[in-house]
Amino acid sequence: MGKMKGLQQRIVGKAKQAVGEIVGDQDLHEDGKAEAERGREEQGKPSELNPLKKLNQLT
Repeated sequence: MGKMKGLQQRIVGKAKQAVGEIVGDQDLHEDGKAEAERGREEQGKPSELNPLKKLNQLT
């Protein structure tokens, strides 16, 4: 679930970045950049369905 949510956040964030750049709204651009970064972090987390989740956290 985390990887799909992260991908969705990255897509929405990139779209906000692009729209903010097109219309000249720096706040929207920065908000999109932050959301895309949160999505990237979410994608890096181990999945709840991953049986080796705890092993990944230990290494």
